Amino acid sequence: TGSAMNDFHELRLDTRKWSPVQAMGAKAPGHRFCHVACVHGDSMYVFGGYDGSNRLNDFVEFHFGLNLLACDIPPSSLVQDLRSLVNNEEMSDIVFMVEDQPVYAHKILCMRCTYFRAMLTGGMSETRASEIVLQDVRHPIFLALLEYLYTDQCEIPLDIAMELFQAADQFGVERLKKICESKMLASINVENAATIFHAADVHNAKSLREKCLNFVLANFDPVTKSASFEEMGRTNVELVFEILQKR
Repeated sequence: TGSAMNDFHELRLDTRKWSPVQAMGAKAPGHRFCHVACVHGDSMYVFGGYDGSNRLNDFVEFHFGLNLLACDIPPSSLVQDLRSLVNNEEMSDIVFMVEDQPVYAHKILCMRCTYFRAMLTGGMSETRASEIVLQDVRHPIFLALLEYLYTDQCEIPLDIAMELFQAADQFGVERLKKICESKMLASINVENAATIFHAADVHNAKSLREKCLNFVLANFDPVTKSASFEEMGRTNVELVFEILQKR
């Protein structure tokens, strides 16, 4: 009902008021109703409609001109720049020796890791050492740990998830530890369930331990026949007794 029109208004959500939009450029399209309109990017497209006498078949673009006042902002390079500092000798002020290989780092790591903060600011012998020897962690695993500390991101292939989980626990990096837990849970199967369960117990990962235990109980027969279950029995027979008691 009513008359076909060709006026164009905008609603300001902050003031809840309508106001007319003044068109510039080409001649405004004819009046119509029952048309289709869609906003995409900084334009509104109108197609077809009915002017009261004829069915219309035109296609019109209203360009809002928002880009006239905008500027292109390049994507942030912060993560890439921080990643480039991993094991970069330039401007490094601390050297770790891991598997007899130097790993260059920066004392700003103290802000990301309480383990390193205690080591480098707590009056320990490492505070004055030119090189700090780290034990019980492999070189590629430590580099992955550093990448996470610098960038808050880290690619975790399945084949290093367990070792990185153990390193995250060793150095007190709880969020990385949880990320590794999630990676391992996503890949749990009857062959590795006992290994993950044992690691969760050793490193006090309560949630991971509980979920692994539930998986073992739900798949008891194939898991107990696996090589990893046999190895767990040789290492910690108490875990085997716990599983048998809860079955």
